Amino acid sequence: MKNYTEKERQEHVEKWKKGALPKTVYAKSAGIFPTTFYNWTKEKKVRKQRLVEISQNKLAVQSQSLVIEKGSMTVRLPLSVGIKDLQIVFAALGETK
Repeated sequence: MKNYTEKERQEHVEKWKKGALPKTVYAKSAGIFPTTFYNWTKEKKVRKQRLVEISQNKLAVQSQSLVIEKGSMTVRLPLSVGIKDLQIVFAALGETK
């Protein structure tokens, strides 16, 4: 299995764009696994961050801890919790996409 440099990847993608071959056909003709080539041609998605609205019934501070409630689930976190940990919790609760 060959390791391609970023420059080689870009050159292959540009060559494919200028031609008329489907991705799979181009990849096979260039000796590249089709799934590998497909990944090279995918658009890089920029992850959008969005704010999560927290109503008072979902968030409360009790006994030096942060309490998040959703339905029948209650999560208690220390007040020192970091933003990354909060993002993980909200993702698990289905509050972010």
